[in-house]
Amino acid sequence: MLISALVVLGGAYLVYSNLEGTAAFWDAQHLWSLGLIIGWSVYSIEYFRQGWILHHARTSANVSLLLPATYLVMQCILFVKGIFFQDWSMIASALIVNSGVVFYLYQALQAKRKWGPRGRPR
Repeated sequence: MLISALVVLGGAYLVYSNLEGTAAFWDAQHLWSLGLIIGWSVYSIEYFRQGWILHHARTSANVSLLLPATYLVMQCILFVKGIFFQDWSMIASALIVNSGVVFYLYQALQAKRKWGPRGRPR
């Protein structure tokens, strides 16, 4: 995990340090915003898909609620920051991602409550 974190941080530093003085990089904020919307939409779709799998599998084995719950809180913070900075991409991204996360959390909680961890009715 440490190596993965170092690779990501090192790569981000190298790319940013090379693009920092490039005007085209900073002038493309609209494109970056669209990229965020598309990326977070894919993320949201995957949470919907995972929720749908939970809904039909009727099992909550190996399901953790920590990651989606953390993302929900983080996206709520980004939503507020988006309003403060009047950044439509942050606002839309937060709404898109949280719709998928909430669906997933609902399905996971329903599966845990109804079927238990092994998929057997309680």
